[in-house]
Amino acid sequence: MRLLLSSLAAIATACAPTVSSIDWLVTAPRILAVRAEPAEAKPGATASFSALIAAPLGTSTGAPSWSFCVATKPLTEDNIVSDACVGTSALLAAGKGATILAATPSNACSLFGPETQAGGARPSDPDATGGYYQPLRVDLGATEPTFTLVRISCDLANASAAAAATFAQAYVPNHNPQLLALRASMGGSVVSLDAIPVGVHVSLTASWPTASAETYAYYDSASDTVSTKRESMALAWYASSGALDQEATGRAEGDRATFSNNGWTAPPSGGSSQLWIVLRDSRGGVDFASYQLTAIP
Repeated sequence: MRLLLSSLAAIATACAPTVSSIDWLVTAPRILAVRAEPAEAKPGATASFSALIAAPLGTSTGAPSWSFCVATKPLTEDNIVSDACVGTSALLAAGKGATILAATPSNACSLFGPETQAGGARPSDPDATGGYYQPLRVDLGATEPTFTLVRISCDLANASAAAAATFAQAYVPNHNPQLLALRASMGGSVVSLDAIPVGVHVSLTASWPTASAETYAYYDSASDTVSTKRESMALAWYASSGALDQEATGRAEGDRATFSNNGWTAPPSGGSSQLWIVLRDSRGGVDFASYQLTAIP
């Protein structure tokens, strides 16, 4: 199974290292990201869920099917979601299509949040941003199931009355970030995406508005205090041909730059290539975009 991480605080760095894998290369249909709108809501609320489906040019993909998984993960399992989510007995059908409207299960905060679970099971721990997540499965044809984690708003657990009141007043649910138009350049000069010389290396710059990296209220259970944090930003890059320098770039929470660079080498054979970019904030917000790059002699 493939997991689309909603919270990438651990890997969002100011300058991501070059990687040796080729996970960025899209050679068959696959789901690269899921965007929820709103990005964070109370369980039971209806949201829009959109999938970024990638495939080589000219390949038909069909429509994905969506299901919420309602199985909690035992402590004996190492996966991000329960092994039961791979089967069908723990799934609630949510819809079919590239974009759907669906309500998250109303008991998500007891299954995957801080509320005491039925039978006395241990409540879930929050992630590094204080968030809790409902697993959502997406199936596309014969490909492996894809899982994303949808952020849900849950009440604070074991907080003092004063801290709970401060947090409730200060906390603003997450909003999705926004990708601005991609820019390509070579030697400091702007290059048109539909006129990149074959075999040439170009610099690609993805950017976002300053407001996309939000500040948010954070509750520290160890000190029973509420403080303020800032989101980190992570980008995942994919292409159908050519060669990307890196598959992941980003900015740490202390880095206020609003852009991230990557490099792409156009294939020597020329022709059109598809490029996909996924922007994620550390609280599970997502935006994505796709571009057609054309290499010419």
